[in-house]
Amino acid sequence: MEDSEILDKIDKNTNIIFYDKNVYKCYTKLKEDHICVYFNEPTPIKGRLIEIINTIGVNDKNPLNPMTIPDLTDLIINDPEYDRLIIIFNNFERLTKRTAQVYQQLYNSPNIQFICSFSEQFKKEIYPFFKQFEFVNNEEYEKNSTSNEINVTYVFYIIITFYCSLFYLKFVSSALQNVYVLIGAIWFVLIIFRTLFYMGGRP
Repeated sequence: MEDSEILDKIDKNTNIIFYDKNVYKCYTKLKEDHICVYFNEPTPIKGRLIEIINTIGVNDKNPLNPMTIPDLTDLIINDPEYDRLIIIFNNFERLTKRTAQVYQQLYNSPNIQFICSFSEQFKKEIYPFFKQFEFVNNEEYEKNSTSNEINVTYVFYIIITFYCSLFYLKFVSSALQNVYVLIGAIWFVLIIFRTLFYMGGRP
């Protein structure tokens, strides 16, 4: 996606998410004209909320560290000093159910937007939050996922083939051993019979 397209999404209040893209580049493009905060990853959530508050410059005389996560969240949402805040972070897949709920509260604020990215599969409990974003490069993700599935399938086939080969060799080895034992037993019986025949003479 071109920079102009990203700006267009921002102007339309669209929250966007990328697959396998470093969104720090978006931050460097947007920070000159917008209030932005960037994290390489979205956790720990309390530290991230404090960073957001320091970025938007909330005038609060109370120290932030002793405050609870709900209080910090309310402080961000209810701050009237900014028209638009853009929260940008990589590693969306590292969200937990708890942290996703906090970001969801921020997401619901009309003057807060998100630009995020992920590079790995994430937990199913954060999928509802993910579905609220516009997935920009979905085709690239599907292509990569298909390629990975094919690679995994080939590895699976190789492993199954290997174990089947071992089973076959073990079976054949066991069968041949049984044949050798049977032939040896017949040969031994014939020798004993022949020896007894000559020792005892013919009837």
